[in-house]
This record gives sequence, structure tokens and C-alpha cells, in this order.
Amino acid sequence: MILFGPTLTRVECVRRGCTVLALALAVVPLLASQAFARDDVGLPIHPKAIASTIVRRSGEGEGTRWIQVRFTVNAPYKQVVQFYREKVGRNAQLSQIDSGKLLNTLILVSKDLTDQFNVNISSEVGRKATQVELSRNSAGP
Repeated sequence: MILFGPTLTRVECVRRGCTVLALALAVVPLLASQAFARDDVGLPIHPKAIASTIVRRSGEGEGTRWIQVRFTVNAPYKQVVQFYREKVGRNAQLSQIDSGKLLNTLILVSKDLTDQFNVNISSEVGRKATQVELSRNSAGP
């Protein structure tokens, strides 16, 4: 039976099959972490996020739940800000700071008083990578 080509031995076919399976299993958690961010935080992880930098944390206490997703994006600061401004729509509050060395944008969105989320975007001036933190706080059961 030929699985991967006419010149491969059975051992080579098994090795190749194991390699393909290992790669597939390595990609699934990365895709799942992006899905969790969209479901939990309410916003997608930027498409140019560096997968190895995605860190998700969550917790509960005193009647509130919080979710936080941090990551680095391989894109310029202005492009990342524009991406999230489009995602949150017009009902967001925007605060921007340019200290000459550090750029920072904070986007605050509130669906209601019990469900709020923030997008914090920062980068050093002249850097290509941008840091992003998505967080959501919700109150109630």
C-alpha cells in the first residue's frame, strides 16, 4: 500500500505519518486559545499575534469574574489600534498617550454596568511589535 509516494518504505511512511500527526496536535491548542479569547473576552485575538506569546488568565471573587488575554502582535502599533477600534464599534471610550518613547491606547467598552471589557495596546516608538491585553469583567452569577 502506497501512502506517501512510490519510493518510500513502510518505516518512512510511519515516520512521516507521525510527524504530520504531531504537527496537527501542536496547532490545535493554538487555535483553541484564539477561540477562548473570542468567546470569553468578546474580541478576537489579532490575526498577526505571535502564538507563543498568548497567555490567558481568569479568576473569580467578590461576585465578579474576570478574563485576561495578553499577547504580542507582529504589526505596527497604529494598525493594531485601528483593528481593535473597528472591532469595538462607536460605543467605546478611547484614551491615547504618546510620551515620545511609549505609545499607549486604552479602549473601554461597556455592554452594561455588569459586563465591561478593555483593550490595552502599547508599543515603544519605532518598534514593529505591539503588546495587547484584552480583559473582561462581569458581575453576577
